[in-house]
Amino acid sequence: MADTQPLGGTAIKPVGWDRSGFEAFRYFVYNPETGAIFSRTPMSWAKITGFYLIYYTLLAAFWLASLQVFFLTIPDRYPRWVLDDSLIGSNPGVGVKPIHSDKHIDSSLYVFYSSDNKQTPTNKEGEGERNADWKTRMDIYMKQYEDTRGLFECPDNNADKNKGKCRFNVADLGACGEAPYGYMPEDETMSPCLFIKLNKIYALSPKAVDVEKLDEPEYDEMSPELKDIIRGADDKEQVFFDCFGRFPADSEAVKLEFFPPTRSVSLKYFPYRGGNYHSPLMGLKIEIPKNRNNKNPGQMVHIECRAWYEGVQHDKKHKAGLTQFEVMIM
Repeated sequence: MADTQPLGGTAIKPVGWDRSGFEAFRYFVYNPETGAIFSRTPMSWAKITGFYLIYYTLLAAFWLASLQVFFLTIPDRYPRWVLDDSLIGSNPGVGVKPIHSDKHIDSSLYVFYSSDNKQTPTNKEGEGERNADWKTRMDIYMKQYEDTRGLFECPDNNADKNKGKCRFNVADLGACGEAPYGYMPEDETMSPCLFIKLNKIYALSPKAVDVEKLDEPEYDEMSPELKDIIRGADDKEQVFFDCFGRFPADSEAVKLEFFPPTRSVSLKYFPYRGGNYHSPLMGLKIEIPKNRNNKNPGQMVHIECRAWYEGVQHDKKHKAGLTQFEVMIM
């Protein structure tokens, strides 16, 4: 009677199980017994290569088709959703220039030093906290107003046809429009200028405040000084700005001077529709009276600036229609 092998009684070792070292590597590269190259036969390599070629070709075709559908539904030159139909809405925030250094980009505190008269910035980008760094960052921002391609001179009485494409005249900023913008001390005291602007929103075209409604509740928070300025303005087609100390101690400690004195920017600069564009600015000169030693006192003052035009909403939580910042002169 022939010997029988019990089922499962003996493990069957594959051919070459005992190969090791260079012999095992040589058989991995090419196995002459099976014709396998790197553990796969030529037919297996052909099948898997064909599969991935087809798979990734179809995947790329699907991606390109989806991208083409995306491009067909998105305009090239303007946003698909604008103003109230967009997430941004039609109530812009108010911006302040110059910007802070990258290290303090999330800060709203402007610190100047009445004893720092060094003319050299930390680096060519002005990425530091010296007075010269503030000047350098403002110089960089102001360079955009030298590019007048596609823009027009717009007299206030004949600007309708070129609205939104008007050149901004930096000379309108008076003393604040000239470097070093009050950032370098004189006799260990200084009165720096900050620049207020309405943030850009595509197609936003603000309407002027209706003078006849200035005594209505919607304008209760506008200062009496600004109401008088609006009533007496020769050109009322403006976005007006109201800046003040946020708290009683701030109002007592700071003196604000506006450039231009109308506290406004003309509506001829709106709407923004892309391309080369000059954001209109209002200069705000900040003076903190000297102390008994005839020096800047080093007090931090809190300032709020609000934009005023028809229908504007002021939201302190989301900084809509206004901005809040602090200034300290050491």
